[in-house]
Amino acid sequence: MVRVTKQERLGDGGQGTVWRATRLDTNESVALKYPLDSLDMSEGSADRKRFAREVRYQTTLRHPGIMPIVGMNMKADKPFFFMPLAEHSLEDILKGGPLSEEETFSIMTEILAALEYSHEQGVLHRDLKPANFLYLQGRWVISDFGLCRQMDSNSTTITKVNTAVGSFAYMAPEQYDDAHKAKAPADIYSIGQIIYHCLVGDIPFPRARIAKLDMKYRHFISRCVAEEPDDRFQSVSEVRKEMELLIAPPGELATPTIRANELKAKALEGQEVAVPLLLRLIVDSSEDEVFYKEFVPSLPIEILEKMYAKDPATFEKMIRAFDEYSEGGHPFDYTDEIAEFFAKVIQVAEYSGGLRRLSLKRIMIVGASHNRFHVGEVFARMVKYCERNPGDVRYIAALLSDDPHAATFMASYLKQYSLPLEIMREL
Repeated sequence: MVRVTKQERLGDGGQGTVWRATRLDTNESVALKYPLDSLDMSEGSADRKRFAREVRYQTTLRHPGIMPIVGMNMKADKPFFFMPLAEHSLEDILKGGPLSEEETFSIMTEILAALEYSHEQGVLHRDLKPANFLYLQGRWVISDFGLCRQMDSNSTTITKVNTAVGSFAYMAPEQYDDAHKAKAPADIYSIGQIIYHCLVGDIPFPRARIAKLDMKYRHFISRCVAEEPDDRFQSVSEVRKEMELLIAPPGELATPTIRANELKAKALEGQEVAVPLLLRLIVDSSEDEVFYKEFVPSLPIEILEKMYAKDPATFEKMIRAFDEYSEGGHPFDYTDEIAEFFAKVIQVAEYSGGLRRLSLKRIMIVGASHNRFHVGEVFARMVKYCERNPGDVRYIAALLSDDPHAATFMASYLKQYSLPLEIMREL
């Protein structure tokens, strides 16, 4: 069991106390969270279940924008868990006054990507506020899932009618009535309140004063924080798309290609906020086959690496959509582009066996079906690259075994390398 020593109390949240602590095995600083002393931690109590639920969701929601849990002891009389130590929270920054538009929407771009993923997994947060947006290792992450709820859950043991859940300034009105019935628009309300706070510099309590906002943001924020849930945006995806249109320079709205090239240039210049914006634009434009087939293969590996690191789930959507467009016949030069693109994906997706194997299969099929020597060379190079992973080796052998025509075509290219026997016997 990993042991930690407490050093400094950092503060109290709605359900827990957070301490700065040191891991004894690595000597690194971590954030250690205990339940509040006022909570009932007896076996089977609602408070203990709530604390365990926070741990369960934060350990199973795997996204770069969600704070990871790196250790815990849930069997102790007073259970605890610990997380990486963040540099600061959005609440800390807002103590200095309003943020610029650029900084506000840069932060919210990262937060919305994580929240959209959480909702896609069926998990509402229900306590979004600046104190729960933390800056960790160069990115903004959402923390404190102590009041979250599984959207399809029928449990009524945690949340009771007429019990307010969440922090008052950011909490949706319906959470005062029955927080258990809160749906995605409740989190969207909180997002609107937080963006208001960032732009205006005032805590939006009891309500956001829309007239204080720049005119161009008033409709957007009003829609987020509408009194009735049905009058708000109904999904995080809608919020994100509307926000991107709101902040995009007019010239970027002409066509996906114009805007995508502008964002790509900004990403190559090191403007980190452009990376998730570009990724989302590509995925949202996946029905535009001409744009997709022309633009996606042009993405350099350094941008693909950042996309995968920032939002692996959306990155996978982009790759799978391009894979569908890669089916069928193509001009020879374009088959080379397909192969080179999937070779970049293989190198980028180090922790996604599914994407690596999809890419290997597509390169093999494109090369064999078009009798294209360059694609054969790319496939062989990537097989060599993947030989260090036993699972990939087994997959490649099965791939060749299931497609004798492709195995015959690829044999001369693969035999240029010293490869595992499991692969060579299929040639």
